[in-house]
Amino acid sequence: AQGDADAQYTVGTAYSNGSGLTQNAAEAARWYHLAAAQGHANAQVNLGVAYADGTGVAQNKAASVRWYRLAVDVGHVSAQLNIGVCYEN
Repeated sequence: AQGDADAQYTVGTAYSNGSGLTQNAAEAARWYHLAAAQGHANAQVNLGVAYADGTGVAQNKAASVRWYRLAVDVGHVSAQLNIGVCYEN
């Protein structure tokens, strides 16, 4: 994926929250994926949450853990907590 990962994350957040755009979980996940694929840790966490909950994407615990791990690798604290919850459950 090419483009500005920060901008892609921001668009994903706007779709997720319905801020200036119609709320759309599938579009949020799509934009988070674009940013996450470029190493954007917050997008990786949000995409992990989407896969964990099945919000905008098919629920997939393995994909959730995979995205959390990428964010954990750069020290993202929320990702560390979320991955711990995955393993606990």
